[in-house]
Amino acid sequence: MTESTVHAADLQSLAALLEKLQPLLAGGRLDNVVDLLSLLSDVVDIADNALVEKLAGVFEGLVTVGWEGGTALQMAHSELQLNPPPASFRALYALLKQPDTLLGLTLLLRTLQIIGQRTRDSALPPALSDESTN
Repeated sequence: MTESTVHAADLQSLAALLEKLQPLLAGGRLDNVVDLLSLLSDVVDIADNALVEKLAGVFEGLVTVGWEGGTALQMAHSELQLNPPPASFRALYALLKQPDTLLGLTLLLRTLQIIGQRTRDSALPPALSDESTN
């Protein structure tokens, strides 16, 4: 291959790339991609081992919660499919009396309490919330 053949092949590849990028350039969406890459580069520069380990721990916790929730849902669904209980208040009350159910409800209610508390604590001051409704 000669140098001109290689150069022509490079130009064809570049022309094909520009053709595919044209809609992104016209709509200004390529700027968003560049901004995202810049942000990612900044995060990589800022990140140290401690931050990476902390983020890995948070990710692991989220995956664990999702996994446990999905497993519990699958188990409950399978149990209801195999042995459907009669739909009555008595059956519901019997379920509520079980310690595992009470523990799960306590966890759920405490979680909702914390979410409500944090929502109230992060609410806008009264003067700002009045302005946002007008």
